[in-house]
Amino acid sequence: MSDKIINNPEEFDAEKDEQALEEGDIIEMIGENGEAVSFIFVDALEYEGDVYLALAEPEEDDAVFFLKIEQDEDGSDVYNAPDEELEDILFKRFTEMRASEENDQ
Repeated sequence: MSDKIINNPEEFDAEKDEQALEEGDIIEMIGENGEAVSFIFVDALEYEGDVYLALAEPEEDDAVFFLKIEQDEDGSDVYNAPDEELEDILFKRFTEMRASEENDQ
């Protein structure tokens, strides 16, 4: 999937970026076959220098999955799913991050 949500993830700062995604925003990506697919933005997290989007499908907003933000040779954003082992690590970090945020409130 590709889209132009974040052009330079290493320079991304949600607090400074007026167009930064917020939880609950609907984003649309173009699939490999050219069709538009909508997702709910849940959060973004960084792991080992890579940025991952935590997304949910509109019909199943309690199931979160992750897409890694990468750049293709043209500089366009490309989103790829991590393997199962990395997805488990990301989900654990995501739930810990969310629990920490809830405790801070």
